[in-house]
Amino acid sequence: MGEQIAARRNEAEVAWEPDRSPKGRYACEYRQMSQQLEVAPKPSGQTGPGQSSRPFEVDLVRIPPGKRLCPRHRHSVEWEYYIVLAGRGQMVQGDGDAPIPMAPGDHLLQPPGWVHTVENNGQEDLLYYVIANNALDETCFYPDSGKWAAGGKVFRMAEFDYYDGEE
Repeated sequence: MGEQIAARRNEAEVAWEPDRSPKGRYACEYRQMSQQLEVAPKPSGQTGPGQSSRPFEVDLVRIPPGKRLCPRHRHSVEWEYYIVLAGRGQMVQGDGDAPIPMAPGDHLLQPPGWVHTVENNGQEDLLYYVIANNALDETCFYPDSGKWAAGGKVFRMAEFDYYDGEE
């Protein structure tokens, strides 16, 4: 028999990490569960966010009443799977015309390419797991601010001539 490669961690052992925007519109706490579980070293040459030996990421997320998780964004290749444990909220997609209700027991699948965020429109904390496929070449676009996120950096793009800086 080979060495044991399974990893275990109880979520009660993992501290809640707060995240809040400067003006308070966006607020949550999360437990990055899968990041606690490394079963093998990262492949050679791979470092940074989204690059690990895990094929997916699992976070336990808690959003207080009246808050959104984050700005509306669109993933280029990443899938997200949500499992609602407590509270009430909504998955705001596109321009928010037809939000999808979120309640205990609901499972939601968010494919890449759809603009979305999660909002707690209930009276108690919204608690859910989100599982993402940990795509190595992931980028996010934020349509309300024109920002992009990739490789742990957030930036805005500028248009240039094709040969700018090449000669």
